[in-house]
Amino acid sequence: MRIELALSLRYLRAPRAGATLSYLTAIALVGVALGVAALVVAMAVMNGYQANLIRAMAGSLPHLSLYPIKQGGFRDTQGLISDLKERYRPVSVSRFSMQEGLVQGPGGFAGSIHGVMLRGVDPAVEGTTEEFLSLVHSGDAEWDALTPLQRIARGRQLVEGLADELAPGVFPVLLSRTLAENLGVKPGDRLVPMRFPREGSGFSPRPAPQQLQVAGYFDTGIPVFDELVLLTHLDHVAEVFPDQPVEVGVGVRLADPLDVTRVAGELRRGPLADAHSFYVYSWLESNRGLFQVIRFQKVMLYVAMMAIVVIAFFGMISTLTVLVSEKAKEIAVLKSLGATDRTILAVFFIQGALIGLVGTALGVGLGLLVAAGLDAFPLIEIPPGVYPGTDRIPVLVSATDMLLVVGGALTVCMAAPILPARQAMALQPAEALRYQ
Repeated sequence: MRIELALSLRYLRAPRAGATLSYLTAIALVGVALGVAALVVAMAVMNGYQANLIRAMAGSLPHLSLYPIKQGGFRDTQGLISDLKERYRPVSVSRFSMQEGLVQGPGGFAGSIHGVMLRGVDPAVEGTTEEFLSLVHSGDAEWDALTPLQRIARGRQLVEGLADELAPGVFPVLLSRTLAENLGVKPGDRLVPMRFPREGSGFSPRPAPQQLQVAGYFDTGIPVFDELVLLTHLDHVAEVFPDQPVEVGVGVRLADPLDVTRVAGELRRGPLADAHSFYVYSWLESNRGLFQVIRFQKVMLYVAMMAIVVIAFFGMISTLTVLVSEKAKEIAVLKSLGATDRTILAVFFIQGALIGLVGTALGVGLGLLVAAGLDAFPLIEIPPGVYPGTDRIPVLVSATDMLLVVGGALTVCMAAPILPARQAMALQPAEALRYQ
């Protein structure tokens, strides 16, 4: 064993009258471990939130939305769908429609009126997409007792039920709990669509003869979507708002939702755009600002949590400074026997490295244990709709983030011995031995 390592281990153990030193060393090590554990948990929760948000967005909306440039729709909708399937092998391709409108909650004139976006989907396609079905909730009390597979099966029944006409002029819809609360409705209640007045017939909207019955909930956790959108069958949209033109598009779901930027670029520049005359929106491009905010928050969270490790850094400086004071005589003897400044410097850097390695290892282990517990057990009660498709805090451990955490912690720990080492190197053997 090299003398530098032997001295470092001996000083850390502090066998003689070193209770205070051992105590300070333990505090520094625990500080590093807690800081690293906090970083691991924070980054894992932030990654889980981002992954859950991506799943919700990619589940509630097509990854790519194609709209006809000219009025009257696509030249050949089925031909476009066939070309997309042949060229990109997507998970699914289906038509959808969108229509703005007003709906009124129960209570007649006393009921609240809200502007909504009625989105028509194809249940035959969406009912096969687990990401889409995971956002559906029946609103029944026993829903939470169902297994994930049972929830998917019940969700598929609700989505397929959107194709039914519950009674003459009554169409089923799904909406978020947020919008349901704003409208004052629950599953089984009915909403009344409001028609905009024709020219010269006044300014107040008129109730339409059609009605929308709430069949269940569809929570994405995206406020802009949840506060606005009602889901129903594609063919019902034109029946609910017959006086308004309905915009019909084609939605594409890819195997990798994050591949939409490349595919969207190919579609804009490729022959399909000329052949079918459409323009393209991708869910990722439409929400670029949101993900930039999340990325910035993640960076700031890393910086804030690293402050805990920095606090441990000052604890290590204090510990090593006390060590220099207590071991001044031994350091002087070593220098008298020929120990170089490089040897003294190595002793303290090895100590910092050992505290950093042990503390970081303990912190990573503790952080992964806490993250696994958050992922496996509902330790914290989460309100419905906060994290779509789950009643637990979503957790995702990233190898890249783990490297950043470990690298940052070890860098801080390796910087701590610099000042104490310089103090030890500056000791003059004669002066140190005279006053011991």
